[in-house]
Amino acid sequence: MEMYDVTIIGGGTTGLYAAFYSGMRGLKTKVIEDQPETGGKVSFFYPEKQIYDVGGFPGISGEELAANVEKQAQSTSPALVTGVKVQSLQKQEDGAFLLVTNDGGSHYTRTVLIASGLGTFQMQPLQVDGAAAYEGRQIHYTVKNKEKYKGLKTAVVSNNRVGIDWSLALEGTADEVTLINRNNAFRAVYEKDEENLQASSVHVQYNRTIHRVKEEGGRMTGVILSDGTEIPLDHLLVYEGLQMEKSVYEEWGVHTDKGRIPVETDMCTNIPGVFAAGDAVVYPSKTMLIASGFNEAMAAINSAATYLDPEAKSQVYSTVIYKYTDH
Repeated sequence: MEMYDVTIIGGGTTGLYAAFYSGMRGLKTKVIEDQPETGGKVSFFYPEKQIYDVGGFPGISGEELAANVEKQAQSTSPALVTGVKVQSLQKQEDGAFLLVTNDGGSHYTRTVLIASGLGTFQMQPLQVDGAAAYEGRQIHYTVKNKEKYKGLKTAVVSNNRVGIDWSLALEGTADEVTLINRNNAFRAVYEKDEENLQASSVHVQYNRTIHRVKEEGGRMTGVILSDGTEIPLDHLLVYEGLQMEKSVYEEWGVHTDKGRIPVETDMCTNIPGVFAAGDAVVYPSKTMLIASGFNEAMAAINSAATYLDPEAKSQVYSTVIYKYTDH
């Protein structure tokens, strides 16, 4: 079985940046992400929103930021495994670690970096007969790659502010946007959200649910609502809430405090060779920001490097490493 120097659990922005920095340090690196795609909460929760508190970007959408971090990570060629969840972490007699995933896979590594936040999540699926056949093709659970909706009829199913955000983000890109809300009001909204929705061209259907999917030639062509209204569409986006699964860090032997991993500035956990960064960790004056995760990722990888080789440099500089390249 192939051995890696660093295996990162979690392919969000923190995990991906850690993969880049680990590769830049010359460490053989793997990333394991339980979702089908990388990007983490930035991609899933606010891909359409502008982010203003990351250095070097006066403003950038969550989708663009996640794509940039992924591109940066790929530049150092880490191994990437998606769609599987790490179920156990076991330290072997030789000091290496065995990670076992829910598909039965075994992953061997000399160090581990936990960057999987407070636990894993799954989007609540659309509970309509026949809908599952179109998931990933025409039914989606995040607004990713807005351009694929250009000129197409699109509907959003949600009773949450997220549905308003998605609908407004697609307005002007999609040919037509319909927002379907099972209730007579939206949850977790601000007055400005509702004002923006009313001022938009989005068609809102209150107190309605999707009764069934219309299809023709193997494609979804529309939906029939609970009152019999037919809505032709090319794509359907769904936000019906999340199924959160608490972290299993304690089961791995990693000490936690209210679900988060206490660390010092070196990002070391109680298990030698296991490090943590991002939303998973807690320390005095911790800030829950994307930019904080980048710094913690570097600190964790530097600690992993010196754990593997006490003679290794405590940190490295890209300007030195890439001095004679066009990287």
